[in-house]
Amino acid sequence: MVKEPDIIFTLLRTAITGETPDLPKMSANQWWGLFRLLQHNHVGAMCATAVARANAPRDVLVPWMAEQQKSMEWHKYQHKVQDEIVETLQRHHIETLVLKGTHTAQYYPIAEWREFGDLDLYFYDKHDEADIIVHKALKAEINNDAHHHTKYNYKGVTVESHYDFLNIHYPPSNRRYERLLKELAPSPTFEVLFLLRHMACHFAASRITLRDLVDWMLTCRALADKVDWKQAHETIKTYGMEDFAAAICHICETRLGGRFVLNIQHFNDWKTVEHDTIYGGKNTTDGAADGLSRLGWKLRRWQATGWKRRMVYNDTPAQLLLASITSHSLKPQSILHKM
Repeated sequence: MVKEPDIIFTLLRTAITGETPDLPKMSANQWWGLFRLLQHNHVGAMCATAVARANAPRDVLVPWMAEQQKSMEWHKYQHKVQDEIVETLQRHHIETLVLKGTHTAQYYPIAEWREFGDLDLYFYDKHDEADIIVHKALKAEINNDAHHHTKYNYKGVTVESHYDFLNIHYPPSNRRYERLLKELAPSPTFEVLFLLRHMACHFAASRITLRDLVDWMLTCRALADKVDWKQAHETIKTYGMEDFAAAICHICETRLGGRFVLNIQHFNDWKTVEHDTIYGGKNTTDGAADGLSRLGWKLRRWQATGWKRRMVYNDTPAQLLLASITSHSLKPQSILHKM
């Protein structure tokens, strides 16, 4: 019997390669279940064309393709908004480094397949100046509730304006990692190490999704001959991310057909990481109420994700707990955030 994760990765792999997926016959309810699950993992738009080649039922395929078109139009709109912001800042001699979603999309077979929500922009040592210009020229109200970036909404698009790549307050080791990233940026080695650490932090705090795995595989493939892999491997080892990197690389190799230059020992429990990525785990999905209820939910999530922190950080449990308390005390509003 073909299991659901096998079907999911077949769709993802054939979306990347352009091949026709070989799938078992499924009921409309099974197709709808896949549709919702892939949407939740932010890869629904990417898989739509593969679903069409798989001859899915018309009553499933038509709305699925409509959702793909909607996602692609939103992608184009966000790029237009991004270009307007970047061009505005360029006129004031401020250089912009585009991070994550809109940048990573270039490595996809079709850029518009890469689903994203926020725009992530970095301005080197001119972050405050950039926010002032955005406020005055674009009339955007700047919010400073979160660590490592301010946030504003412009023409319906949420923009994260980064002054740091990572939250340097948590975990403590992020301070050293941040210094390394700022030394390397912009470069292919920076790109890979930033993407991995950002993904690892999300994994440890709550969960990653299938979109993160696809981002990782396609980025590493596109930059394979440009990255200093020796430095990347040494950094992964130094910061205690070997098990996490080994797990996601193994999933990408066996499930998506990726090939990696990284020479990292196989992680035996990669199936647990795969299941958590697709479905989430206990207390790792968002949706708890605000206030004390949300605080209680975050404490339960902290307990449930201990195994993940051990995979991605070499900070001690005491260091992590103290840093978490300190981080939230500096930005109390952050208790309402997903991370």
